[in-house]
Amino acid sequence: MGIEGVHTNSKTGNMEKLSTPPGFVSQTTFVLRKVHRDRGSSRSVPGQEEITGFGADDADGFKMFLANRPWILHDHKTPSSEDLKPVKSEVRAKRLPKVSETQVLEEAPVFNPTEEEFSDTLSYIASLRDRAEPYGICCVAPPPSWKPPCLLQEKNIWEASSFVTQVQLFDGKHTENPKIKKEAGVEFDDAQSEKVKFCRKERGYEKTLEKFKEFADSQKKRHFSVKDEILDSKNSSPSPKPKEPTTADIEKEYRQLVESPLFEFGVLYGNDLDTATFGSGFPLSGPSETCKYKTSGWNLNNTAKLPGSLLSFDDCESLCVPRLSVGMCFSSQFWKSEKERLYSLCYLHVGAPRVWYSVAACHLSEFKNTMKSLIPEMSAEQRNDRVIVVSPYALSMEGIPVTRCVQSPGQYVIISPGSYYFTLDCGFNCLEKVNFAPLDWLPHGEIAALQNQEKSRKSLISYDKLLFSAAREAVKCLKEYSLSKKHTAWSDSCGKDGMFSDIFKSRVEQEKSRRKFLCSSLKWQRIDESYDAVSRRECCVCFGDLHLSAVRCSCSGERYSCLTDMRKLCGCPWDKKSFVYRYTVEELDILVEALEGKLSSMFRWGNIDRNYFASPVVIATSSQPEDKGKETDEVMPWKKNSPMKDVEGGSKEQTKPRKARSIMDILNDKERNDGEKGPVRPCSKKQKHG
Repeated sequence: MGIEGVHTNSKTGNMEKLSTPPGFVSQTTFVLRKVHRDRGSSRSVPGQEEITGFGADDADGFKMFLANRPWILHDHKTPSSEDLKPVKSEVRAKRLPKVSETQVLEEAPVFNPTEEEFSDTLSYIASLRDRAEPYGICCVAPPPSWKPPCLLQEKNIWEASSFVTQVQLFDGKHTENPKIKKEAGVEFDDAQSEKVKFCRKERGYEKTLEKFKEFADSQKKRHFSVKDEILDSKNSSPSPKPKEPTTADIEKEYRQLVESPLFEFGVLYGNDLDTATFGSGFPLSGPSETCKYKTSGWNLNNTAKLPGSLLSFDDCESLCVPRLSVGMCFSSQFWKSEKERLYSLCYLHVGAPRVWYSVAACHLSEFKNTMKSLIPEMSAEQRNDRVIVVSPYALSMEGIPVTRCVQSPGQYVIISPGSYYFTLDCGFNCLEKVNFAPLDWLPHGEIAALQNQEKSRKSLISYDKLLFSAAREAVKCLKEYSLSKKHTAWSDSCGKDGMFSDIFKSRVEQEKSRRKFLCSSLKWQRIDESYDAVSRRECCVCFGDLHLSAVRCSCSGERYSCLTDMRKLCGCPWDKKSFVYRYTVEELDILVEALEGKLSSMFRWGNIDRNYFASPVVIATSSQPEDKGKETDEVMPWKKNSPMKDVEGGSKEQTKPRKARSIMDILNDKERNDGEKGPVRPCSKKQKHG
């Protein structure tokens, strides 16, 4: 049995005349209010308020029943006419979110070298490695005598050289991107979204340094003067004359503008200006009194090519030529790292300080995981015109060790390999920086090469070319050291347990393993002159480095692949493909022995190296090049009968290769007769017996 409802239209208000049915007299009055229910709920929600009564019977049961109904308003009073009047909503001022002032970052170390320590650039930087690397960054304050002239302030550059600026635009209304795609199954709460902001980048106007400085100074003065006026209007007592904002004041204001933006603001900056065309701040030529600045290793025009920097074996201008950046108050460089995990040396020529924030390479895994958790997934279209900004203090609150470093004019900043950094300019300034690669960069270079190959990303330098060029140079220096006992920079890094010897031997073992398992069915050919006509050979599939070896097919003479991707080179059968190499396995073993200190191998490698680069290389094929006991049709360049110059000895006389081989035969025979296993040592002077 159910209850039927009858729809009745009552326009005259006869509802009050209806009597209550017997047994339904209300003991208390109550009102039903409208309650929104969930879609999954099966309970009905009344659409209007009406007065309903219940009988006296079972009053206690009804009271308990009604107590569990959230839509019932007990002790309801009929509102008066005054209460029914509309009430104006109260307008409350928006409370400005405060920036935490208790978050303190660890300061990077600042070093003050002596005149003697400062004279050798790479040696001094190497001495700082163990103390500076855990921070990812450090500052070097040169001796008081180091005052190089700033050529950027000369009239021909200051007023004539122009550059195209970039605009960094922070929009308080559109800082959070509404089109962000959240990862499926991952909650992205509001607390995390407040830590991630976005900055739009646009092309700016063309300006000279003079005009840029005028604009930067006026904008900085205007911003802080307006802020002082607002603060004075809230204070009854007049404030003293505004002072120049400190670095801490600018940092706090920047955090307020970026982390909690309420209005749109934008800044200009110039980045990655080529000093070869725009001009460098360091002298390249000039009067004699600037001679020490022209030749010094701290002159960034010389740093990348210093003896001991592996970039001296490469001609990559994008890394070896210094780059210039021009900033103004609140201009920034957001989290980035140096290409190819190289060292970076930065010098602040003139202007206001720059604040650096760094995360060392030892915390790289935690840094990337935290950034992934904070930054939502975005499409390529959404990333085109905006840059993701994560405050260094927000990262620090997530448990990531962030280091702070303030660089003043006339100081250097050294960025360690693999470190990520974030910069903030405190006003107009001009900074110049360049990359360099000492020996301890090699492990980082190997990681960068593998990462580029895995991601099919082009490398700016050839890791194998730098490694093998350094090995050839090291053998020459070691041979001179073994004969003259003149100490060289390679003496400490080579030998049986030397750092460089271990890295090189590991690379050779890797190459030998690949050749053994991947190239057994291919024809072998030595690299010819046309191969090196291109500055850097890359795999057509993964853009890997092909300096040491490659695979090619007769169907296309200009397409090469690495050993791993040789199946993707083309669809031709294996008999049309060939393996090209620079050194045989035997030659690589000789080079490893030479680096470990074996004197006979030094001479043997010297003969190989001298003749290989002094005469044209003839392509030769061999079905089994690793078989040392069998004669093949391979024509080695140093076995040719053409006369060659003795490059290592510096002699102009032409010497036949037969003479060099007879020397090596004598050395080898001596080793076999004497039963020596270690390196051959030079003869010492005879001692007189008393």
